[in-house]
Amino acid sequence: MGRQRKDLEKNKYYKSARGKNRSIPSPLLKLLIRQKYHIAGEHSAAKLCHWSGEALKGGEGCYKNKFYGISSHRCLQCTPVLLFCNHACVFCWRMMPERKLKFEDMPCKGFSWDEPEKIAKWLIEAQKEIVSGFGGNPKVKKELFGEAMEPMHVAISLTGEPTMYPHLEKLLDEFHRRGLTTFLVTNGTFPEQIEKWKTYPTQFYVSMVAPNEQVYRKAIRPASTGLWKKYLGMLRLMPAIGEKTRTVLRMTLTRGVNDSDLEDYANQVRVAQPHYVEVKSMVFVGGARLKERGLSSGSMFEMDEIDGIAEKLAGMTGYAVSERHVPSRVVLLRRDAEAEKKRMIKWQ
Repeated sequence: MGRQRKDLEKNKYYKSARGKNRSIPSPLLKLLIRQKYHIAGEHSAAKLCHWSGEALKGGEGCYKNKFYGISSHRCLQCTPVLLFCNHACVFCWRMMPERKLKFEDMPCKGFSWDEPEKIAKWLIEAQKEIVSGFGGNPKVKKELFGEAMEPMHVAISLTGEPTMYPHLEKLLDEFHRRGLTTFLVTNGTFPEQIEKWKTYPTQFYVSMVAPNEQVYRKAIRPASTGLWKKYLGMLRLMPAIGEKTRTVLRMTLTRGVNDSDLEDYANQVRVAQPHYVEVKSMVFVGGARLKERGLSSGSMFEMDEIDGIAEKLAGMTGYAVSERHVPSRVVLLRRDAEAEKKRMIKWQ
């Protein structure tokens, strides 16, 4: 491990990132680079999605490709808040403040937020740098490579809580101005901010990760006790947001952690009235494998189990099973307008 650290000090990309970035402590920066994050400015980053690489090589695209029609090889996976999140979900595969990773060191003294125009430019440039490595791969067709070098879709979902970036609405507008579509994934804890927006993403995702406040506090480990009420406020806003853009509630289920009380989840769907609901198993990779999380490969649900949960939730809410993506262990439910009219929206 000592040799790897010494070699990284000499790495051209590390030197370049260290020279441009003042905010990320060196131990964190080194780890991020080892994990193939491409740093953009002081607090943003892009990273190649597994499915983007597979699609470039002629393989299968991601579930978003199957469900919503995006081109996986032209998708930019990114975040404007690399090391900021007010959740610490036990099933999250991303990096968070554990062991020797001291997030209290971030941001450094004198930190300031980057401008959205610069972030959009830097992230698109980072994606092109990432994709450029596929140019000499014999499995990659020239046509696909050329398309990938011109990203058309932005998934603001890589890590962190994007709505903690105070200029997120302007960042969305910057991407749209450049002709890109956007997916935004949020944990729903800043409803008062999002309610004021005039620009919304092409698709607005809210993570539905706990059936009730008790499970939320234990499994999601929020930064403050008031975040559950904030989340409920976001659910109540979603019907109005759904009149402006496409909305989705995304469940990430972990066996024995947040898979209880399906009726409580159904109530959340009834309140939010999203266009779609994704029922998905957690994946036992990355940070989810840390011993202190208490998870194992058995914490994942098999596809037939996800199918069963999705069918039950559909029956409770009037939604209909629409699509499934077996490699990602996810089922898509779509809103059934006629059935929905017959059901009373309630909240306990």
